[in-house]
Amino acid sequence: MASAVDNFFSLDFEESQYFINHYKDLLNIEIKSLMAEMIVAQNSLKTLNQKFDIQDLKKSVEKHVYPNLYKLLQVALTLPISSATWERSFSALRKIKTWLRVSMGQERMTDLSILYIEKDLTNKIDTKEVIRIFAQTERRIMLE
Repeated sequence: MASAVDNFFSLDFEESQYFINHYKDLLNIEIKSLMAEMIVAQNSLKTLNQKFDIQDLKKSVEKHVYPNLYKLLQVALTLPISSATWERSFSALRKIKTWLRVSMGQERMTDLSILYIEKDLTNKIDTKEVIRIFAQTERRIMLE
């Protein structure tokens, strides 16, 4: 389901079929209309910028313009909160605890957990810039 929702956010109709079929009857979704709405929305967003994200999608999909897409988008935006995020968080915490159970304090473990759980964001961080900033700070320990 998670990959189908991710594909839905990319407006990929074919790859998000599992998600669409799961909710189409509950939300009274017209499949042909939805496919057309997804194509129009995708073309509209791509003219604004080459790559679009969930925020762009959320801003541009209006209820009266894309009724079917709007309904599914509302459901898709709540799913990661209710399932994938928590599963990923607990899985990450279990891995971290197993690896460093004895050797660190609670604060450091919390910091590492956040970095691992939010790896989509941390992968975008320029590590060379972080190293440069760290290198410019004063040392706390005097090395001999």
